[in-house]
Amino acid sequence: RSLSGSSTAILPAMRSFLRTTFGHVCPSCLVGPLFERGFEMYERCPACGQDLMGSDGAQYGGPMVFGYTVGGGGGVIAVLLLLASGVNAEFALAAGLVVSVAAIALTWRHGKAAWTWLLFRTGQLRDTLEPGP
Repeated sequence: RSLSGSSTAILPAMRSFLRTTFGHVCPSCLVGPLFERGFEMYERCPACGQDLMGSDGAQYGGPMVFGYTVGGGGGVIAVLLLLASGVNAEFALAAGLVVSVAAIALTWRHGKAAWTWLLFRTGQLRDTLEPGP
């Protein structure tokens, strides 16, 4: 198999991943919304009925690791940049904490959407259910 053939096989999965992660849509139908409001996620897709939660609460571990990694990394970078620019340490640490918390909050939905896509692609979500009301 040529490299170009294998890369074209990856493109639909990558498009699906990006659409689910940044569009916050169901990984199965790519139409139904993942989030009802705010951070509250549908248990199943309103369009196709795909289970979005799985059978246990383990699906929250991945988004938490993602959020804390992005948040912690952003906070450390902010502190280092502020210290390098001559800002006092107390202000730099406080600003780093604010950046960390904001980054965790701002990336949670993306992390949850990406994790839901991964669970769907690896078969860890139940089969499609009947569409919701």
